[in-house]
Amino acid sequence: MKVFIFRASLIISLLFLVTSCFDQPELKQMDNFKINELSSEKVRFNVDLELFNPNGYNLKVRKSTFDVHVNEQYIGVAKVLEKVKIKRKSTEFANASVQIDLEKGMFFKLLSIAKSAKQVDLKLDGVLKASASFIPVRRKIAYKKTLNLKDFNFSKMLSQ
Repeated sequence: MKVFIFRASLIISLLFLVTSCFDQPELKQMDNFKINELSSEKVRFNVDLELFNPNGYNLKVRKSTFDVHVNEQYIGVAKVLEKVKIKRKSTEFANASVQIDLEKGMFFKLLSIAKSAKQVDLKLDGVLKASASFIPVRRKIAYKKTLNLKDFNFSKMLSQ
């Protein structure tokens, strides 16, 4: 019985050690933004991401949710719909499928921003869920970035 307790405590200690050494992956670039579904309740899109994994082990970013703010205004909840794999100590290009469940009344505000603004301040707050091998890891993130809307070709998408 003592051997079992020793082994169990050793495994639990190693799990805490590995998860405490987790460095958050870095989002370097977003390209090829493509809207799949657009309605007054939700926006579903795909985007190509350039991600850097500074860790010495492979990561899988699991389904995660984030609060989305555009120009300091709450828009809704973004959900990463599929796992994204990132190899250790490398920069990977991955396609992410994302859905934003919009707050009431935000659809028309987003359309007006997309047509009139040249750039927006994007803020994501939430918990990044990942796994290193079989060990689940969660990290609270606050991501801010200024996006140039010309790079996304919204005017072309909205005119179709």
